[in-house]
Amino acid sequence: MRSIRIIWRILKETYQSIRFSGMSNFMVISILTVTLALFGGVLQFNSSIKQIYQNLDNQLEFSVYLIEGAETKAIAQKISQIAAVKKVDIIPKDVAWRTFRDKFGFSEDSSNPLPDTLHVNVKRAQDLKPVVDEIKNYSGIEQISYAPQLFQGLKRVRSILFSFGLFITLILAISTVTIISNTIQLIIKSRSLEIKILRLVGVDDWYIRGPFITHGIFYGLVSSFIAIVPLVIFQNFVWNSFQTSFKTIMPLTFTFDSGNELGLIFVIMFLTGVIVCGTSSYITTNKYIKV
Repeated sequence: MRSIRIIWRILKETYQSIRFSGMSNFMVISILTVTLALFGGVLQFNSSIKQIYQNLDNQLEFSVYLIEGAETKAIAQKISQIAAVKKVDIIPKDVAWRTFRDKFGFSEDSSNPLPDTLHVNVKRAQDLKPVVDEIKNYSGIEQISYAPQLFQGLKRVRSILFSFGLFITLILAISTVTIISNTIQLIIKSRSLEIKILRLVGVDDWYIRGPFITHGIFYGLVSSFIAIVPLVIFQNFVWNSFQTSFKTIMPLTFTFDSGNELGLIFVIMFLTGVIVCGTSSYITTNKYIKV
């Protein structure tokens, strides 16, 4: 019963502490939500790029873009005679443009900038580069697009965005910890008389510190649940649209399933928010409350 009374008292005092904080709550939760959302976004982006890497590593297809006026059927026939080539699909520029235009909402009066394209499928992954090296010397070839080229570009983008995201997250995290510490410190000072009385009557250490620590944990709980919302929206709308668009542009058989990672990302965000806020509050109470 004593433990239940202590827990009830801690929860009750935490509620009073949150009420006393007023607009400070909004400021802390807002900054912490942005921090956790950005942190979760970095993890989500990293997970998504990782899936693209895995898909690119297993690709057996690549695109061949032809110059204007090239003999499309003749080039396709020549490529199909290569022993390592499994099949060649011809995508006329009118068909490609119609698909692209319908997908992205271009008007029918827009000029067609796309070339005739060949989608080449090789028999084995190790055949990809040798076949590309052979085909690029054919006349009528404007450009060849295949996985390693995309891989390098994505690698650079990932490195830049990942580093930038973590840097901003770190700055916001430091700001959040500072604000939480200042908020808890102000509450401790405003209740200094009550804390002195509790000391004199010899109450348990956690009976005094508990409400301030759970106050900090409250910030982490609320912020993590709010922060997951933009990530869910990104997953269900932006990322799904990107998948469809990517599959339209590239002849790759991609399997995207970043939704399974979202639950893990939320758990990481949740634990990070609770641990950072709880630890910050604990350190502050140790500094300003001497029991």
